[in-house]
Amino acid sequence: MPEEPDEYFLMHEESVLASLVELSGVEILWCDDFYDGAIDGMARWDGREFWFAGVHPLDHRPRRYVLHEIGAVGVEAASALHRQLGAYAEASRHGRLDSTQKRAWGQVWASRPDYRGAPAVGWFTA
Repeated sequence: MPEEPDEYFLMHEESVLASLVELSGVEILWCDDFYDGAIDGMARWDGREFWFAGVHPLDHRPRRYVLHEIGAVGVEAASALHRQLGAYAEASRHGRLDSTQKRAWGQVWASRPDYRGAPAVGWFTA
């Protein structure tokens, strides 16, 4: 029996690929979640920005991702959240977070939106 995706990661099951076309020329701009490679984040394709989410299993190489159309408002919201998470991570690296800030970082991380339900435009490998 195949292993199920870890609910901690916002990933797709492999079966999603059957209904999508493979895309080329996709550029990963940044990622929020990382485990031996990007798991989710922002990518550029065809001159526009999209959310991407990894496909389970993570050990498949090259790793596969699904691109999701989230619109300009979604792109800006995801980018703002990414900047906020990056600021917490940077402060943490320098030992500048107190316990309240660490809890706030955890709350922001836990509140990340799940864009897997947004329209999928295709999949790519990286």
